[in-house]
Amino acid sequence: MKNPTRDLPRVIHLAMPLVIVSYILANISYFFVLPSAVIASSNTIAVRFGTTVFGPIGGVLFALTVCISCLGALNASTFTSGRLVYVAGKEAYLPKVFGTLGLRGGRSSNSNETTQQNVIARTAKKVFGTSYTRTPIYAMLLNAVLTGAYVVVGDFSVLLTFTGVAGYTFYFLTVLGLIVLRVKEPDLERPYRCWISTPIIFCCVSLFLVSRGLFQRPIQTLLVVAFVSAGVPAFWWRVGMPRWMKQILGRGNNVVRR
Repeated sequence: MKNPTRDLPRVIHLAMPLVIVSYILANISYFFVLPSAVIASSNTIAVRFGTTVFGPIGGVLFALTVCISCLGALNASTFTSGRLVYVAGKEAYLPKVFGTLGLRGGRSSNSNETTQQNVIARTAKKVFGTSYTRTPIYAMLLNAVLTGAYVVVGDFSVLLTFTGVAGYTFYFLTVLGLIVLRVKEPDLERPYRCWISTPIIFCCVSLFLVSRGLFQRPIQTLLVVAFVSAGVPAFWWRVGMPRWMKQILGRGNNVVRR
């Protein structure tokens, strides 16, 4: 985004209300057309809606529409998660190989492509029009392996609980960081400054969703918490303990010595 100060408010104020209204109208349509028993028992409400209103062809078209929507969400998630792992590798939070670009590991996003190309890269450039020397391939492969493991281990409901609890926990912590920065560094330069009520509402909703998962599936939620918490010692090993914890441990040692 070249001009976030101008473009980001436009995207938020136009695209988000449009999506919200579309989802609300779609759900209202489902309740008007389909019986409540069908809505409660079906996992493919949109397909049932299309079949009821437009016949078998409508069901197929709605199924294709849902698939395209899922593909778009998957595409965005793939791009985002790959770059997150890539940055973590560059910051030495993960092994260095995940912080490289291309098939042979580019030095940076501005490195010369001709020094990185090999047979596979040149073949890929002929077939796809790019040598992928600026793509975090190893980071995306790591995500693919982890995703495959999740799919093999659990069913859809388990995966939904896992991603929901873990995802919204980190969403909550990330947006909470915005509130903390707004208090600690109020004069920090910000290309886009949102209303403080927006992150507060988001944090409340995130806590509600996490707590909902805790009450509905307590065992699975605790397993998710244990799985995420297992990464804390690894993070401390790679990066080191945070300063505030070192201070607490230091004070504790002083008390013991006294």
